[in-house]
Amino acid sequence: MNNTALGIFSALFILIGSWVLSLTNFCGGTTDAPAHFSFTDGAFKSKSVDAFSFEKDGSFATIPAATNGELKKVAAHFKSNENRTLNLVGSYYATEKYTGETNLGKERAEAIKEKLIKYGTPADRIITSGKELAGVLEGTRVYNAVAFEGNEKVAIEDEAKVEEKVFSVLDPYTVRFETGVAKPEMTNELRNYLDLALTYIKENPEKILMVTGYTDNTGDAKSNQRLSEKRAGIVRRLLRDNGVKSEQVKYQGKGEANELGANDTEEGRALNRRVEIMIE
Repeated sequence: MNNTALGIFSALFILIGSWVLSLTNFCGGTTDAPAHFSFTDGAFKSKSVDAFSFEKDGSFATIPAATNGELKKVAAHFKSNENRTLNLVGSYYATEKYTGETNLGKERAEAIKEKLIKYGTPADRIITSGKELAGVLEGTRVYNAVAFEGNEKVAIEDEAKVEEKVFSVLDPYTVRFETGVAKPEMTNELRNYLDLALTYIKENPEKILMVTGYTDNTGDAKSNQRLSEKRAGIVRRLLRDNGVKSEQVKYQGKGEANELGANDTEEGRALNRRVEIMIE
């Protein structure tokens, strides 16, 4: 290869390399693939070709114009339907850096909640929580990091019962389980308790929440011990996702121990399938 040809080849190499580098910077250096935004609540449907997103480690929502319009429709839907409530569950990765008082997922959910309130949804019809995702965030943005879920609003008389039953977070609280199931049903009563626990533990940083899991005697003792630990671990995660700091909540499993009812009846076994939360 003569000097002229070599010079041309080198110039082309530099030109192509610069073009590739500029394209990479233009794309933002992220491998995230933006998904569509969509939400369905009964007959109500909302959809946008663009997804809202959050920067890595951040709780400020970037919402495209088309999706912002859909959020206004969602707000109007819950404003006009007094019997419906909206659960917003914000996601975050454990590897994301965050120094706030709750968790990054809940803060992201709160950001969307503020938008919906601004557009007319009553604040008492929106419940927020956070959820930690497994794995590592690839890229610089998280798309659709807040999940929308519509629910039937608890009747006023049922709300009164919830308030009466969970009148003080200082009392031990019991979470019930179906046979062989490790994850509890997320009821309005349980959500109410999670919020009470968060408020109390933030005001009393020296206190600890002890979460203890139990089972009935169905199955072998070793399996029940593992199941009790798993139940307690999941309830601990619910508390953490709602904003309780990890150092303020501990858990343990005690298998078939400390039965509350006779295991030879269904009623007794139902009492024994539980997780107890106490303040220490």
